[in-house]
Order: sequence, then C-alpha cells, then structure tokens
Amino acid sequence: MKILYLILLLFIFSCHERQRNNTITNICDKEAISSSKNGYNKNYYANSINLKSIGHYKNGIRQGFWKYFYRNGNVKAEGHYQNGKKQGYWKEYHTNGNVKSEGHIDHCTPSGYWKYYDKKNNVTKEINY
Repeated sequence: MKILYLILLLFIFSCHERQRNNTITNICDKEAISSSKNGYNKNYYANSINLKSIGHYKNGIRQGFWKYFYRNGNVKAEGHYQNGKKQGYWKEYHTNGNVKSEGHIDHCTPSGYWKYYDKKNNVTKEINY
C-alpha cells in the first residue's frame, strides 16, 4: 500500500508544470488524444448545464477558434489552435470577467508583446518575448 501511495505522489508531482518568475514559459496544452470527433463541439461541466468549452475538432484534434468558460459562465480563455496546439492570439480572463493576459503564441511559446492584468484590470506586467 505504501508503494502504491508513493507511486501516486510521484506521478502527481511529475505532472506539475512549473513557471519561472511568474511568466508563462510553455503554454501549449498536452498533446491531443486522437479520436473520431469532427466539427463543432460543446463540452459541459460534469452534472451541469454550464459550458466548459466550445470549439472545432478536425480528425479528433482541436483546430481553429476555441473558447473556455469558468463554472460561473464567464469566459476563461479564448484563442486559436493549429493541429492541436495553441497558435496565434490568445486572451485569458480572471473569474470576474476582466482580462488576465493577452498576447500572441507562436509554436507553443509566447511571442511578441504580452500584457498581464490584475483582477481590477490594472496592467501589472508588460513583456516583449
């Protein structure tokens, strides 16, 4: 039983992604699992009528514009995917609906000018990658 518990802990900590200096270093989602999904798709929170995400699949991989939502219905993030990876302009929001960060992603890394905001919509950081 102790070995199983240790393995579980190692697995959890190995999956944790760290951020340096509170900046995003790798913002791509995990690799898309191939499935038979095609076309426009709506995903809901378990046991809820609230949307979790809306977007388009092509051969089981996220493609095009996607939008993610918090349980309260506010937008969490929105942006584009290319072949299952974040690509292009992305915007992330705080739970209160104010913008959290915005900028361009190129090949899974932030690219160009990014702005970061606090929950009151004040700019906290501006970075040019």
